[in-house]
Amino acid sequence: MLGAALACAPRPSPVVAPRIPPEELATRLAEADRLASRGCYLCLKEAGAAYASLLELSDDQVLARKALENYLMLVVREVELRLPDSGAREAADELQAKVASSYALYFEALDALRRAPEAPQYVRGDQLYVPPEQRAVRTKLAAELEQEWPASAMKAYFYLAMALNAGRVAELKPQLEGILSTFSDDLSLKYRTLAFLPLFSMAASRDLIGQETGFGEVHFLVGQRSVMNGDLAGAYRELARAHELLPDSASISFVRANILMSYARYAEALAGFDRVLAAGPDDAALLGKGKALSYLKRHDEAIAVLDELLTDLRISPGEKYYWRAWNHLQKKESQPAYDDATAALKAMRNNQVYNLAGMAAFNLNHLVEARDYFDNALQMDRADCDSQRYLAQIDSFERSWKSAASRFSQAAACYDGAIVRMRGELARYEDDITGLSNSLIETKRAEIKDAEALRANSASNAAVATKNAGLTR
Repeated sequence: MLGAALACAPRPSPVVAPRIPPEELATRLAEADRLASRGCYLCLKEAGAAYASLLELSDDQVLARKALENYLMLVVREVELRLPDSGAREAADELQAKVASSYALYFEALDALRRAPEAPQYVRGDQLYVPPEQRAVRTKLAAELEQEWPASAMKAYFYLAMALNAGRVAELKPQLEGILSTFSDDLSLKYRTLAFLPLFSMAASRDLIGQETGFGEVHFLVGQRSVMNGDLAGAYRELARAHELLPDSASISFVRANILMSYARYAEALAGFDRVLAAGPDDAALLGKGKALSYLKRHDEAIAVLDELLTDLRISPGEKYYWRAWNHLQKKESQPAYDDATAALKAMRNNQVYNLAGMAAFNLNHLVEARDYFDNALQMDRADCDSQRYLAQIDSFERSWKSAASRFSQAAACYDGAIVRMRGELARYEDDITGLSNSLIETKRAEIKDAEALRANSASNAAVATKNAGLTR
């Protein structure tokens, strides 16, 4: 009987030891929180790894919520900087199933921020112009996010990002101090405020870099502002550091590639534009690639790129036609160059386009039309020596020797002035001991050599035209 009773008695439940002691969980969670509060993308990734290791040891709801919010921060930063998908979005989706509160609004906000607008956004004064259809969606989301921002730094970041991208700057300004003071230890909010152009501060940016050296994003902001201030050397340094920290950011690669173009480092710029295009379609980067190939004298490749660009005429059609015309002209393909140059003139008008159209028309012996184009080019830029010289040549063909002599003399004087200016530029480049300007030095020396030859040619032709006009004894 006793044996039977013992057999029927309930067995005691096994005691399961926690996978991580509460004290250790608290300590490691605090360290993960500290990493997340540093705000930079690399910091968020490091925090993500710390949260993930804890999730393997604990089902704590506070931990799961913080890990989810960190993943959402990673995703929004990847959207903003055009970084590759790190898997944070998928991880956030998986954690949402384990967290009691819903983050559906934040997933919706990510989709709205990721969606490329059909029309461009740009800053006008202290406001951001946003296409009406995008503004309506983002304004609605910003109003919903506004109700939740006091709950966490991540929710405040999403509110800031959406409000700024909806162009709600006037409404947001009175709240900024309160938001930043509520989460004074979180550097991501300070960064997001600086990332909006009208709110940028160089001093605050330097301070933020001092607090967190891994903030490649802030180096990117400083580089962009340096470009606007005309400090290309400073921009190059900042963007080089940003690229070093965040080499996969398409946004950083694009701006850096344009700086490299300014320094005539075309092969490096081409590689930069290719990195941007590897991240996805990008009309501006593809146009940059076309220009880089043009300067590298890879004309067939440049034309192929421009052919692709010209399948969409909604953005910069004049510039696209101009560069294809320029490449055709280098290949001595005058008719396609003429066709593209005249098409470019329908979309944009400056002395360079008129000059290009004039050269193509001149090569086709359309002299009356060419004269009109060169006249227009000179009206826009009196220092356009080439247009002056071509007009002299047209005068010569028409045996208008007196006019030809005058124009050739003016062209020679124009080249004299251009050579003086270019020698001054060359001297400044040669003062650069960093090596950054080496390609500019080489390019400028070649330009001076060409200008000297054209000056000599113009002076010689002026003497001949003078003689033919009977102006010499």
